[in-house]
Amino acid sequence: MLNSLIGLEYKWGAHPNDGSGFTDCFALSMEVRRKLGLHDFYPEFQWVYDEYEEEKVAGSQILKWVWEKGERIKQPRKGAIFRAPSFTGGIALACVVDDDSAIMIGPGKRVIAMPFAKVVKGHFHWAK
Repeated sequence: MLNSLIGLEYKWGAHPNDGSGFTDCFALSMEVRRKLGLHDFYPEFQWVYDEYEEEKVAGSQILKWVWEKGERIKQPRKGAIFRAPSFTGGIALACVVDDDSAIMIGPGKRVIAMPFAKVVKGHFHWAK
């Protein structure tokens, strides 16, 4: 189900379902949530892509907007998102997919799955 996301390349404003072979970390995290049967906040944040260029919006601002949609949690659960180190510069979102792994943009600016314990920074964020 999620294997189709592995290997996509990073590109601001791209979505895993747009057929381009690219995605950004927010669209990736929301697609993972959608595939897990959880709410996909992507449509609610389309205005960010419409109003900002990549260089004009800080990753921290995107995280702030996303955090307003839910609550901080200490323990991971499927579909929880978290701040991860960004291999594209700045900060990035990653999404928990099971008991020990997450999907994120990794080195080489491609989507990878890896143990979240190796990359989680701080807390997890949960939104229904």
